[in-house]
Amino acid sequence: MAVLTPTVLRTSSTSWIIGWSAILVGAVAVLALLVLAERLSPPADRATNPSPTTPSKPE
Repeated sequence: MAVLTPTVLRTSSTSWIIGWSAILVGAVAVLALLVLAERLSPPADRATNPSPTTPSKPE
């Protein structure tokens, strides 16, 4: 609905259209960055050091 606001208000001002387009592009970019950060971050239940420790052999 927010994207259609300039059309609904019948304002054909180029600055309004550019402004609303910038808000839309910014919102999509923020969502994309959040999704990327979620996918790249390790799960909470996984240890920070994923390499397994080898038990020492008794002599």
